[in-house]
Amino acid sequence: GSLRFTSVTLDYRRYVPVVRPVTLAVRAMHLARFGGGAEDPRLSELFLGYPALVRGYDAGSFDAVNDCDATTLTCPEFDALFGSRLLLANAELRFPLLGVWTGRYHYGPIPIEGFLFSDAGVAWTSTIRPSFAGGVRDVVRSAGAGVRVNAFGYAIVELAMARPFDRTRQGWVFSFNLRPGY
Repeated sequence: GSLRFTSVTLDYRRYVPVVRPVTLAVRAMHLARFGGGAEDPRLSELFLGYPALVRGYDAGSFDAVNDCDATTLTCPEFDALFGSRLLLANAELRFPLLGVWTGRYHYGPIPIEGFLFSDAGVAWTSTIRPSFAGGVRDVVRSAGAGVRVNAFGYAIVELAMARPFDRTRQGWVFSFNLRPGY
């Protein structure tokens, strides 16, 4: 094709037992496109607000009336979640709901896991830099809690309530997600 770019994914994960049966899971991820065609309009921009990346900023949680500027027809908080480069970090305290009462890694007949989380991330482009590199794109953050169930070994069903910290409209955001686990 006529597009030339390099796509890079750096993904670091670590799992640390805290107190039986609680585990701390951390992830740091960098997704980026580099090169002349990296920001070509034929490519979809990368989106930081997917529930598998930074919870509480998904597209369905924004609305034109409350989150956009009617005079300029822009949504700066939403637009800041798009770019050709993403950097994010997640931390979760995970525990089996049944096992947390017994101090064992016991999931029972239905593998239900509870979790407390904190997410952070930033999206940028080659011309709009992140704040840590002297630019204008700030890090967005959230925290919350949820449960996830292993759906017969095919997918993880996740229900979570996230509290985004870097939005004008404050409050909790519910998310439903089918995803692979990390």
